[in-house]
Amino acid sequence: MAKNAKALRTKGVLYPYNTPRHMKLMNQLFDGSKNPHEVAKDLNFRAESKQMDIHSILLSDEDISCRRDLSVLAKFREHFDVKVIFCLRRQDLWLESWYFQNVKWQWRPALCHLTVNEFFERRAQFPWMDYKAHITHLEKLFGRENVLLNVFERDQMPEGPIANFAALMGLELDDSFTTPPKRNASLTPLVSEMMRCLPLDEAPTDYRVVFDRACGKVDEIIRETQPEAAGSLILSHEQRRIILDEHAAGNAWVAERYFGRDELFHDPVPDENAKISELKLPADSYETMETLVAPLVRALINAHKAKSKQ
Repeated sequence: MAKNAKALRTKGVLYPYNTPRHMKLMNQLFDGSKNPHEVAKDLNFRAESKQMDIHSILLSDEDISCRRDLSVLAKFREHFDVKVIFCLRRQDLWLESWYFQNVKWQWRPALCHLTVNEFFERRAQFPWMDYKAHITHLEKLFGRENVLLNVFERDQMPEGPIANFAALMGLELDDSFTTPPKRNASLTPLVSEMMRCLPLDEAPTDYRVVFDRACGKVDEIIRETQPEAAGSLILSHEQRRIILDEHAAGNAWVAERYFGRDELFHDPVPDENAKISELKLPADSYETMETLVAPLVRALINAHKAKSKQ
């Protein structure tokens, strides 16, 4: 969004505060250090200060749905006509992606070093996976007519998630907009398992970024030399079945209520023959050194050299 802030303004949409995501603002709103009414006043001031007509203000943060109670955001309705755009991903695929992200970024020490089986057993800690309950909460706060949904599947957003998101806002993208690369940001299971074993959560954020980029270099090598290692399915077939059974009724409710159909998700569920990637390091210690440790250290050395030249 931040990269398209200028293009959005030409369409009458203000993406404020020059930040990739509004995480800091959301944290301040939810911890009470900022008042929604004061923020609304500031947003209106910023909109009115622009040299073009601004009809909408866009706030976005991927972790908003992680909050159990969003009522503080409903206070913006006293100042704006608030619309909520919420993207739905099938719960089994979402949990796998969430596992990879927790291991990669390590912002929650209680989760980032868990095995995938341990993470699966903690799924009750992610109540936003219950789309019926979460959407019911949104409807109560903002009104059903103001809850706009899309489904994160290729055939349900053929122009891509960015274009689909823009369409829900009433915008049509043109050449002035940039779109992110389509490659999934998740690491290969092998590199992810290496990162799970590293205490990156103990490192300062700026130093953690150095390690993350170095691990990304290792991941590129793995993808080039071991393309078969790039699988993203890590839940067992039984775990996948359990998750989908747990959410079947809620998903059906959302499908009928918002899309007038029986099934919310169209993509086929991986069958029993689908390959499940194992999250484990090589048994041979020398192979681990050659495949993972040496490339990681080399990437860190190169990063240090590059910084020294600045």
